[in-house]
Amino acid sequence: MNDSKEHSPDDIPSEDEEQASAVPETEETAAAEPQEESSAESEEEQAAAAAAADTEQDAPQEDYKEQLLRLRADFENFRKRTRKEKEDWTQRCLENLCTDMLTILDHFDLGLENAKGQEIAEDTLQGFELIRGQLGSVLGKYGLDVVEAESGSFDPNLQEAITHLPSTEVPEGEIVAMTRKGYKLGERLLRPVQVVVSAGEGEG
Repeated sequence: MNDSKEHSPDDIPSEDEEQASAVPETEETAAAEPQEESSAESEEEQAAAAAAADTEQDAPQEDYKEQLLRLRADFENFRKRTRKEKEDWTQRCLENLCTDMLTILDHFDLGLENAKGQEIAEDTLQGFELIRGQLGSVLGKYGLDVVEAESGSFDPNLQEAITHLPSTEVPEGEIVAMTRKGYKLGERLLRPVQVVVSAGEGEG
């Protein structure tokens, strides 16, 4: 009787069974490695996508900020330019109005001066003088000032010499008489003072 156990052909695994049992283990291992690699790649892609999204979000914000700054600068320049144009226009209108009023003031002053030698009631004369004073005060509120020069040295910046007369009493270059008042509007000279200037003793 033989002690060794005899194996039946069914107990001995065939080569096909051994290969079949080894194949699933290899496929599972091979399948696990690509999943890990794909997971790592997916995380990198997500991180890159998030960074790109942040960049895309920051870029429009920077553009909007620059546009806002440019818009504010343009509006400030427009506001300054508009204000300057308005001031210039107002000043020109005021200069034109005051220039037209100068002739009226001249005639008013001439009439009052001539009236002093006439037989006119004192109350009437004082009334016209009061009106003249009120007119000058109103124009003075807007910067109109009288420029007078009845004596002193001739100043071509403020005065206009209509003639030169010989004089033994007034030195050469000095004012002999004023023939018409001048006016300034603020710092701007609207009309120079008309004067007669001494030419000195002259010949002989």
